[in-house]
Amino acid sequence: MEKRKKTLGFIGILAGLFVFVIVSWMALETGVEISSHADFCGVCHAMEPMVKSYHASTHGGNNPRGIMASCTDCHVSHENVFAHFIGKAQSGTHDVWITLIKDEATLDWQAKRLEHNNYVYDSGCLTCHRNLEAATQDEMKHQSYFAGTTDAQCVDCHEEVGHDNLNKYLLENKYKYHFEN
Repeated sequence: MEKRKKTLGFIGILAGLFVFVIVSWMALETGVEISSHADFCGVCHAMEPMVKSYHASTHGGNNPRGIMASCTDCHVSHENVFAHFIGKAQSGTHDVWITLIKDEATLDWQAKRLEHNNYVYDSGCLTCHRNLEAATQDEMKHQSYFAGTTDAQCVDCHEEVGHDNLNKYLLENKYKYHFEN
């Protein structure tokens, strides 16, 4: 009888641990999914122009099929799962921190656009555009990139990718909230 209680107790602990792991994984996965899209990222005023220009772009669903990339498809590294989650955590923490402590009027988005290589990752581009090398092998456009003879990243040539007419939306936002230079 005592041995049976111990066995049932051990099975109960294992079952509880299993349920805890599954529920934790589901909560984490749901949180990651919810916080990866423009509706989440556009909660603060400073991101409104980026969200509007994203929705106007091919990657934001403005295409015949309505297919949309999520913000993290481009703005978080896809080198490996660890880099993806660490990058997402760092980026999210940084954005929340800036939103809470910085005055939106002091954000110089034009200067930040010049640093696009710091927050747009080729690994994200190549995750969706897997066949790009084969599709463009007869064209000179991508040969140096795939040959590794250039330091250019995808966003260096495709500046408006993911955010059509971003300047227009940045100016609209500036005047909407009366931001000063």
